[in-house]
Amino acid sequence: MTDTYAVRRARSGDAAAIAAVHVTSWREAYTGRIPDEVLDGMDVTSRAEVWRRILAGEVAGEAGEVWVAELDGDVIGFASAGRCRDDDAVPGRRELYAIYVLEADYGTGVADMLLDAAIGDAAASLWVLEDNPRARAFYRRHGFTPDGAAKTPSIDGVPIREVRLVRIGSGA
Repeated sequence: MTDTYAVRRARSGDAAAIAAVHVTSWREAYTGRIPDEVLDGMDVTSRAEVWRRILAGEVAGEAGEVWVAELDGDVIGFASAGRCRDDDAVPGRRELYAIYVLEADYGTGVADMLLDAAIGDAAASLWVLEDNPRARAFYRRHGFTPDGAAKTPSIDGVPIREVRLVRIGSGA
């Protein structure tokens, strides 16, 4: 039997599944890059409440539009995107806010499907952990390049260095 991946818009009932993927995928992708105490402190139950509020539209502008990827009906990834939130945003540019897939599903093409659903081939930007070569290679394959912008937000008091990647988009 072949794996059957599908991508669809997230529904309110997906909050717990998105939270589980969010926490698990952070631990898989960021171990050794983000301090263990940050990753260990992530809680699926509290993250599910955040996602419930986002999907219910109670957190305006924070998640934009959300999609989930499923494998045989189980959520194994998600992406969110919307208008670019940067102070120097180019009019009409979209921003990929998040995209995460469980490690077991790396290399299957499902992340490509999520990216296509979230931003298509539009002009877009995103922020990525500076020390994340796998993600940066993925985005490079999709036409994203660094534009020189960087920031150091804090997660639970721990500074995390991010760089911005941009893509012109087709037709631009």
